[in-house]
Amino acid sequence: MTLTEEMTKQFGAAALAKPMTRGEAYQLLDALKSVLLEHQARLDAMESHGVRYCGVFQKALSYRRGDVVTASSSMWTALRDTAEGEQPGKALDAWQLSAKAARPAVRVKTERQE
Repeated sequence: MTLTEEMTKQFGAAALAKPMTRGEAYQLLDALKSVLLEHQARLDAMESHGVRYCGVFQKALSYRRGDVVTASSSMWTALRDTAEGEQPGKALDAWQLSAKAARPAVRVKTERQE
């Protein structure tokens, strides 16, 4: 919410046309303080988990903004909450390419696997 929106909500549009009283200024500061504390709590929650790697992309799952998956030998980050089936590389508004493999991974057989 912008400062103008908060002032309009608290005092009405007429209050924007005249100087504020000290009481109105304190009310506005209290309202802004609560908005800032709300945003600080959201920021703390986002920063507490860091990057969340969700493994290989699966069509049957939905992902949250900031989730990281691998698909087509590349790493993708969700730009917004996604619905089931929104695939990296196809839903361009939902995913951002974060890292692309230089070449597809090749599985090397070891003695035990032969």
